[in-house]
Amino acid sequence: MCDRVAACAFLFLGERRSGFAPTLCLNSLIYKIIHNYFYLKNHLGPQNRRMCRPTYRKKRAACFVPKSEKRHVMKKIILLAGLFCQFFAATAQLNVELIAHLPYDSVKANDIWGYVADDGTEYALVGLRTGVSIVSLGDPANPVEVARVEGSLSTWRDLKTFGHYAYVTTDQNTTREGLTVIDLSGLPDHVDYFHWTPEVNGDTLFTCHNIYIDEKGWAYLSGCNVNNGGVVFVDVFSTPGQPQWGGENAPVYAHDAYARDNILYTAEIYEGQFGVYDVSQKDAPVLLAAQSTPFRFCHNVWLSDNGKTLFTTDEKPNAPTAAYDISDLADIRFLDEFRPRKTLGKGVIPHNVHVYDDFLVISHYTDGLVIVDASHPDNLIETGNYDTHFQYSNKFHGAWGAYPFLPSGLCLISDIESGLFVVRPDYVRACRLEGTVRNAETGAVVTGAKLQILSSELQETTSDLAGKYKTGHAQSGTFEVKITHPVYWDKTVEVQLENGVVTPLDIELDPLPVYSVRGQMREKNTGLPIENARVLVQNDQLSFTTTTDADGLFDLPVVTGEYTIYAAAWGFENLGFANQKLEADRDFNFEADRFYHDNFNLDLGWVVSGDAADGQWERGIPRATSSHGIPANPGAGVESDFDKNCFVTGLKSTSIFDKDVDNGTTILTSPTLKLSNYNRPILTYYKWFFTETNPNGEPPNDTLKVFLNNGRTEIPLEMVTEPTGGWSRSTFDLAQMIELTDQMTLRFEVGDDPESGHSVEAGLDGFMVRDSLQNEDFSLRDDLVRFRAFPNPFHGPLTIDYKTEKQFGTLRLLIFNAAGQLVEEVPLSWRHGSVTAGAGLIPGTYFIAFRLDDRLSKALKVVRN
Repeated sequence: MCDRVAACAFLFLGERRSGFAPTLCLNSLIYKIIHNYFYLKNHLGPQNRRMCRPTYRKKRAACFVPKSEKRHVMKKIILLAGLFCQFFAATAQLNVELIAHLPYDSVKANDIWGYVADDGTEYALVGLRTGVSIVSLGDPANPVEVARVEGSLSTWRDLKTFGHYAYVTTDQNTTREGLTVIDLSGLPDHVDYFHWTPEVNGDTLFTCHNIYIDEKGWAYLSGCNVNNGGVVFVDVFSTPGQPQWGGENAPVYAHDAYARDNILYTAEIYEGQFGVYDVSQKDAPVLLAAQSTPFRFCHNVWLSDNGKTLFTTDEKPNAPTAAYDISDLADIRFLDEFRPRKTLGKGVIPHNVHVYDDFLVISHYTDGLVIVDASHPDNLIETGNYDTHFQYSNKFHGAWGAYPFLPSGLCLISDIESGLFVVRPDYVRACRLEGTVRNAETGAVVTGAKLQILSSELQETTSDLAGKYKTGHAQSGTFEVKITHPVYWDKTVEVQLENGVVTPLDIELDPLPVYSVRGQMREKNTGLPIENARVLVQNDQLSFTTTTDADGLFDLPVVTGEYTIYAAAWGFENLGFANQKLEADRDFNFEADRFYHDNFNLDLGWVVSGDAADGQWERGIPRATSSHGIPANPGAGVESDFDKNCFVTGLKSTSIFDKDVDNGTTILTSPTLKLSNYNRPILTYYKWFFTETNPNGEPPNDTLKVFLNNGRTEIPLEMVTEPTGGWSRSTFDLAQMIELTDQMTLRFEVGDDPESGHSVEAGLDGFMVRDSLQNEDFSLRDDLVRFRAFPNPFHGPLTIDYKTEKQFGTLRLLIFNAAGQLVEEVPLSWRHGSVTAGAGLIPGTYFIAFRLDDRLSKALKVVRN
């Protein structure tokens, strides 16, 4: 017992879920358990040293604690362990009581269903990777496996019942079981079974992913090796225990299905939608409607008790359980979506949703069982949960299935690693809070106000475009509600909430002071105004944007705060100014050099196209992901930028298989570049590329391709097939490659072969096209080297144009700090050109010089902001 208690405590401390925050008191309790455990196992006071004796067989000393001391410490461990388990159980569940747990040792479980015998005995039918376990719940606190139907090894096994028969599908390529029919009438003494494998249009039915049986006795088999995976119909009512082929639905792969009153609802996972079909004529089904789901990966569907709402799950990290009003199939409306609050944004995956008395009973993988009050489907509120799994925090572990339909009110959970859980939920209606948020001065509705019910079950929501909000709470009582918005003063109100009651609460917020940011943007060398430049005033919470007029003028109202200000126009330098405190009206005058520069903090007109199903190019701040410790998606743009924005494929990825490029190509095309007047334009950009072997071990064959087009001719610039391992710089001398015109564009294509299963990510940042040696106006004219550096002052990479007429053996660019120390050195091969340096320098004063063989040029002073 000591080893188990200590191991449990260590597991809880070292690998506990990130969404589970134990108190200091709990940490103290765990450490006491560990301390006493190791005292018992290892501690020896001076008075006990004589009791150590060698055990020569294992070649180490075994020490013994006196029995009286041992009993004392054991009592402490048992007491502390009991307290720990009580706390652990209390924090792992809400309104759900554990009745029993039946593990299956090393055998993993999959789906689950229930069965009630004629004598009223309830049974759990537990899908295992090696068959089906039939468990008697005659005494729910002591479940007993009374039969096991052995089967082929299969990760996926689904099962349903009709009459005294269970019908089971498997979906492993190597299985040949078709539809397994189990006669349950002999329980608890015995069961009989056989595998039904009919011939269908020249094919034999071997595998199916899922099965559903409606109230009439029609079985709907999904994801089979026939009909292209589209649903097929099987009659299991005419002759019980003897299935009969009944027809086929549209040949569109369905992962799961639900049917009632001859209307079939399909989870068309690879189409990213659910389908609705009239199947009253099994030989002539009719498509009635289709609707895409939030993450376009519809895994499972279930209908509300009144038939007006359809609930769906998308089997993707951070995906929701969604609700749709289907009362009018010509106008399907999204109502709400639910994600468990405690693991929000942690990559947890929903699996299957069932509906019981207007409650959603969700098997939510590593979150375990989650119960949601859906009596108001436009305001889904969690009112119960039981976490069966603490070893993993996301991915495909934990609760696979949940069955809530037993007459006793028991709910059955199948946990992949931990086996069968028998629980008794207390189905509690939510306390709901709804209202409208308005501006206290004008009465205008406020969009985007955040409302939080302050309690241990922290619930929050935001007001919509009409200023309306809907939220709720599992437990009744008096609570404080905090309302915040970036342009309004915070407000806190007190509210009384009651289970099963919708409490109305309208909110009025007082606005913060508003100031004006105004000014002009001009070209640096000519002073001419820059029209249609974008100006962005932004911090972590707010962003305000405007466009300059024909005179380069702008006037932008903002609320008080500290911001970064960006200004940019296509064909000009991208400007950024951090830490600008706006506590009164401010005037700004921006000057930008004329060259093409884009750090992607503003939308300057890049176009996204392509046919990829997911992972399209997006602009913003990406979320870092990795695979086996190797970066897959960047967490920010290049460090030399003054912001974190960039273009990436799939902006909010949570794992390498989430929002990566899938089944097609995504294309990013630049705005037009007018380069006919450039002498020697140098193109520079930073790229990111990642791909890896798919789960079947097949090597990647995906690419990042870059093309340059001048309106008449297109040439490839580069093709990337290997991971870059981070941001990688590319530079091209365009005049040496193609005729320069005013109709030039660049195109970045990322492709993933259909159904290849490879993870593919790409990124683009730090885009620049600048003329090298566009004139002879050098800042420093030395006898050895003529050169200039720009921009100066600089806050990103520094570009140095240089030219020498001298012959040389070696030529090097040198950068010294104010103390005369060499901080950067770049070897050069050509007598003239352009080089980028200084990206990693800290703010300060520096001096640039060239060493030609053993001679040193004069130095040019530059300043890093």
